[in-house]
Amino acid sequence: MPEHHRRSPASDASSGATPVRSFWSGTITFGLVSIPVDLFAAAVPRQKSMKLVDEDGHPLGRRYWCPKHEKVLDDDELVRGYETDSGKVVVVTDAEFASVAPEKSRDIELKRFVALADIPPFFFDRPYFLAPDERAGKAYALLAETMAKTGKAGIGSFVMRDHEYLVAIVAEQGVLRAEVLRYADELRSPEAIGLPKAEKGDAARVRAFAREIDAHAEAKVDRAELADLEAGTLRKAAEQKAKSGNGVVSMAELEGDEDDAAASAQVIDLMQVLRDSLGARAGKGAGSPAPEAAAPARKSAATKSAPREPAAKKAAAKKTKRAAD
Repeated sequence: MPEHHRRSPASDASSGATPVRSFWSGTITFGLVSIPVDLFAAAVPRQKSMKLVDEDGHPLGRRYWCPKHEKVLDDDELVRGYETDSGKVVVVTDAEFASVAPEKSRDIELKRFVALADIPPFFFDRPYFLAPDERAGKAYALLAETMAKTGKAGIGSFVMRDHEYLVAIVAEQGVLRAEVLRYADELRSPEAIGLPKAEKGDAARVRAFAREIDAHAEAKVDRAELADLEAGTLRKAAEQKAKSGNGVVSMAELEGDEDDAAASAQVIDLMQVLRDSLGARAGKGAGSPAPEAAAPARKSAATKSAPREPAAKKAAAKKTKRAAD
């Protein structure tokens, strides 16, 4: 499906806002209702990712290393491998992969409406804004107002970049938001990690805790308290070091590494698509907003990330720890 870019109304020069572009367009559908919308990311990366370089500032590339044959594999030597529950790795050809890929669609098909409060918070994964297309008319505003008044969320799915996502459409202050939901098999239960069953507490102590909570209660969340202090401190330290001129590396030297890293990461992303695609077709769970759990998949042990040259394996391994975003 080709990507769609549409300028956000908030990106006009008169507004002074940073230009934002949608990267998907489609239609919210349910029953006879059809509302064209554009998708915008509602979240930004926590902090800039670190660039992996050596002590002299030279960019480091990523390669796939085969420990059995002790060599670096070229892109044309990489194939997809799906690990079954029994631990066997099954090779999946391009044709087989295409046969289980989700059908391309530009619709966000809402299959049911549920109370927003009934969706456990840990199902929510990533938020996106849904902006009304110029063809949406008053339908967008009417749907947002109705959903907000009823406290309902629309549960459905859509395909973006050949990947099928489960979403909850919610309304807040006249704006529709698409919350990508985690699949049921991505979440652990308290029992799965051995948490003890809840015990009824002493009534007097419960009242004492309640008074303590009330004493610290606020009418609403102060967004200033949600600021990322760690990212801000890191940014300030980096900017100060850049002004001093110490340890500054030209970003132009790092451009080649981005393409190499993206090509390597694509193999892993395709495995994830296969896992979710197979799971999405296994069936629907009754009475649950999440689809049937997909079969777990892990990366094949046949390949793993490795340095550019086998002879430098041990030396480069010490320098390839990635900083968290």
